[in-house]
Amino acid sequence: MTTALQLKKVPSHIKSLIDREAGLHRRSINQETIVLLEEALLARARLQKQSQEDVEDILKRYAALPTLDTRPVADIIEYDELGLPK
Repeated sequence: MTTALQLKKVPSHIKSLIDREAGLHRRSINQETIVLLEEALLARARLQKQSQEDVEDILKRYAALPTLDTRPVADIIEYDELGLPK
């Protein structure tokens, strides 16, 4: 399914780049814009997935670490009269 999308106020240098890419790939400006949007969105999705996997890996490694001190944080860190760590 397709739908119409209209872009307004596209900077001239961006339009020129799309024109150039469309010519290189023998596509219309519309086709090239769609391809570029798809590529950018896929790259962003891959990056976000990789970032999420990195965080999950860090959390797994952290959870696997031994507990060296079982005291509550408040007992480990000394606070001043303003409640700030010393």
